[in-house]
Amino acid sequence: MRKKALIVVSVLMVFNIGLLITKMIKPSMAFDEQRSDKSRITEIKTADEANKIEDYDNFYVDLVSLESIDGKINVMDNDFTIPEDLLNDLNNTVNNYQNGSAYLVVSLKDKMVFGYNVDASFSSASTIKAAYALYIYKLVADNKASLDDTISYEAKFYNKGTGNVKNSAYGTAYTIKDLIYQMIHESDNSAYLMLLNKYKWDGFNEMLDDLGTPESHLSNTSRWGKLSARGSAMIWQEIYRFSKTDDEGKELYDLLLNAKYNYFKEVVPELKSACKAGFTETAVHATGIVYENENPYIVIILSNAGGNMNGAYSHVKNTFSKIYPVIQKYNEFIAK
Repeated sequence: MRKKALIVVSVLMVFNIGLLITKMIKPSMAFDEQRSDKSRITEIKTADEANKIEDYDNFYVDLVSLESIDGKINVMDNDFTIPEDLLNDLNNTVNNYQNGSAYLVVSLKDKMVFGYNVDASFSSASTIKAAYALYIYKLVADNKASLDDTISYEAKFYNKGTGNVKNSAYGTAYTIKDLIYQMIHESDNSAYLMLLNKYKWDGFNEMLDDLGTPESHLSNTSRWGKLSARGSAMIWQEIYRFSKTDDEGKELYDLLLNAKYNYFKEVVPELKSACKAGFTETAVHATGIVYENENPYIVIILSNAGGNMNGAYSHVKNTFSKIYPVIQKYNEFIAK
């Protein structure tokens, strides 16, 4: 018995020492390591899922560490040079708009980036709805929420802005899936406020921290948040990743591909693109992903309205009309 007891004690001592050594040598994760796509994926169940994640490794762009010079158009981490005539068009477009604007273009095929004022801060307007839909769909994917749950429309959710839900009778019940559809397709403000009331913002803010864009935090005093072109691109990169790894992500992406308000298609009607536009008295934005020969590019265009929403709307579309030829030229560049 004494020999058996000694063996048990020895095993326990080895086990405890092993735990101690594991704690001592386990590295603390750096911020950019936390943003690694692999660190966000906790389980791979099938070979197909593994292949999807491996494919994502090829186009993940570290936007947190991206260096840029505000106030000047930059091509970053690439040998591509914007043709002089197209560069002049871009410069003239931003210089002739006095209320402040920014843009960022990211090739998800090979990580080329070019942008202007990528860290300037703007009110998020309705672009926050894409980020919040991402958060809810992630909850669904983790079995922490259900698209079949319902929320009843109440007077406190009324918002005079875009959407149809505000015209509903009090007590009308909507499923979470219905509200997300209204929030994305119609940019419905009341639908957004109903979802925000249910799911709050603490978990949403944690998701933003993981992505590296805390500027878009929501709170009791900030229901719409702020954003920069860099931060918005981080959110869209995650939307794209999620669409490749989860069925819930694909469902969200399909909604964004078919959103009613798509400024990219207003400029190039036949263009395949996912978009979440934002338009208020203070700002007009176009955010999303456009495709050139099936190559995906994140495109973020932000503008202050300066009291002239129609002028900002025209500026955003004009800016994209100058950006798109650069994307086409770059696609020719990588095809050589």
